[in-house]
Amino acid sequence: MATLAPYSDPQDLASGSAAPPPRAPGGLPGLGHLIPLLRDPLAFIESLAGVGGVARVQLGPRSVYVVTAPALVHELLVSHAHDAPRGAVQQTLRDAFGDGLLMSEGTAHRNRRRSMQSAFTKGRTAAYMPVIQEVVRERSSRWGDGRPVDVAKEMNHLALDVVTRTLFGARLDDGLAAAFHRALPDLVKGQIFHSLYPHPSFARLPLPVNRRFDEAVRVINQVVDRAVGEPAAGGDDTLLALLRSATDPATGEPLTEDDVRSEAITMFGAGTETASTTMTWLLHELVRHPDVLARVVAELDGHLGDPAGAADDVLTPETFEHLPYTRDTLRELLRLHTPNAFLMRTAARDLTLGAYRIPAGSELLFSLTALHRHSEFFPDPHTFDPDRWSADARSCGAARRAAMPFGAGKHKCVGEDLAWAEIGVVAATLLRTYRLVPVQDSAAKEVVWTTVQAQGLTVGFAPRTDPEENR
Repeated sequence: MATLAPYSDPQDLASGSAAPPPRAPGGLPGLGHLIPLLRDPLAFIESLAGVGGVARVQLGPRSVYVVTAPALVHELLVSHAHDAPRGAVQQTLRDAFGDGLLMSEGTAHRNRRRSMQSAFTKGRTAAYMPVIQEVVRERSSRWGDGRPVDVAKEMNHLALDVVTRTLFGARLDDGLAAAFHRALPDLVKGQIFHSLYPHPSFARLPLPVNRRFDEAVRVINQVVDRAVGEPAAGGDDTLLALLRSATDPATGEPLTEDDVRSEAITMFGAGTETASTTMTWLLHELVRHPDVLARVVAELDGHLGDPAGAADDVLTPETFEHLPYTRDTLRELLRLHTPNAFLMRTAARDLTLGAYRIPAGSELLFSLTALHRHSEFFPDPHTFDPDRWSADARSCGAARRAAMPFGAGKHKCVGEDLAWAEIGVVAATLLRTYRLVPVQDSAAKEVVWTTVQAQGLTVGFAPRTDPEENR
């Protein structure tokens, strides 16, 4: 599927002498803007677009610069990539799991990314697609009888199966999978709290959130150790095999097992949390928009044939070239429900960002989710509208330039092609096989941590061969 070019209109990069960013209105003595940020973080950050392309907020005693303009986020991630390394949120994970791709910077990041890149080529992605189809069919056979299921829970299990099978050639037993899913929320919550503490020493206090975070780190390490240590794991064509055969360009030495574990943890976390959240939001939007659902299903059937033969579907990257409305639906999904809620950078030196002066040592925060709900670039931004991406839509050009759901620059998601493929295969396989059965008063609720999680959605999946479909 086509990627989206980031927005970089030169007219938005103001010229002239740089000035300090304006301070966000409101705030309380001692707390600053902490209360509105915690109460409704996305709404608060979206509101800052009216303050300026960069706005200064106070989180207790800390000043944080929130970047709200697409062009300036792109500039931060690309032009200032070396001068604004990743911030406190990633440092928490680095302390817990080591110097993996998600946590590393500089030469270490570049070398590790090169080691992993071959696992995410377009050819490898095409080879993963049949495995993803198999996983979807296996998992959905457990709940494809029309009974309501907890969508977030099932998508979490499905996404974890996809990661272990495609990248590691392994399978997790149900006990390990359940332990991983129980631990992940405490890891995410602890990561956020650690990044907001006024001093790193707070992370060592015996607070409940810290104890749960430490336990989550222990459990996730245990799960990954079991997965990468399985005799069946690490076939010749897996990410695990590539890592174990890779050498450090600086030393010529192979990666250590600790290095391999760090990367495995990165892939387990990123490949499960963001993918499962995105797939849950997809089902939420399709149930809420039966007209969109009907068009996607009609397009799938029109290209792939009678749904009675769905078990024989063979999905390839070329399949989706013939499904323009399905592609636009997935683009709109990743616009409105970009998985990563917040990302941070730290200015290693004085920076000029557009028309703004950012002092060395400052923390910069941006939300790709809020960015994709900026009304200047996405009219009626909270409406789920796949047609905004059609070639004849007046706003399509600006939307394509402003969208960057996988980030930009040297830290852009290495697994972007695999993510597109996974979402597409899951959507096509489920919708070709099952009819979505809405559950009254059930809808996904946004719960914002490091990701914009979808919680509370229940949906039934009835076989499309059921006579009920034709009533």
